[in-house]
Amino acid sequence: MLKITAYCVYLAAWVVFAIAAVVGALPRLRRQASATTITAPVLIGSLLQVLAAFAVTRSMGSGPLRPGTFELAGALVLAPLGATLFVCALRSVPRDAGGDTLVTGGAYAWVRNPIYLAFLAMLVATGLLISSGIRLILPVLLYLAGSELRIASEEAELAKKFPDAYAIYRGRTRWRYLPGLR
Repeated sequence: MLKITAYCVYLAAWVVFAIAAVVGALPRLRRQASATTITAPVLIGSLLQVLAAFAVTRSMGSGPLRPGTFELAGALVLAPLGATLFVCALRSVPRDAGGDTLVTGGAYAWVRNPIYLAFLAMLVATGLLISSGIRLILPVLLYLAGSELRIASEEAELAKKFPDAYAIYRGRTRWRYLPGLR
C-alpha cells in the first residue's frame, strides 16, 4: 500500500508542477517582461541541472523498481513538499510584477530561491523511487553545482538592479535555497 501511495503522490506532484508551470507562465508570456541575460554561469548552471536529471534517469536499473520503505517514505514527503513549494513560489509573485519588481514575500520570505529547492526535492524524490541509492549522490552534486552557478549570477544581477532593497532582503532572508545550510 505504501508503494502505491508513494507513486500516486509522486505522480500527482509532477502534475501539480506541470499545471502550475503552465498557469504561472501565461501571464509572463502576455506581458513579455524583460528577459534575464543569459550569461555563461547561467548557461553552464542550467546544463549541469539538466545533466543531473539525466544522471538520475540513467541510474535506473533494467529490472523492476524496488524502493524500500525509507525510499518510499522519503518520496512521499519530498514530492508534495517540492510541488507545494513550487506553487507557493509562483503564487508569491504578484500578477502585475515585471522585471522592475523584487519579490520578497510568500515563499521568498523563507528562502531566496524557492524554485531551486522545489526542483531539488523532486530530483531526490525521483532518485529515491527509482532506487538510485548511492548513485543519487552524483545527480544531487551536479544539481547543486548548477544551482550555485545560476544563483550567484542571478543574485549579482539583483544586487546591481536593487542595491538597497536586495541588501535588506538578503539580510532578512539568509538562506539562498537550502534551509539551515546556505
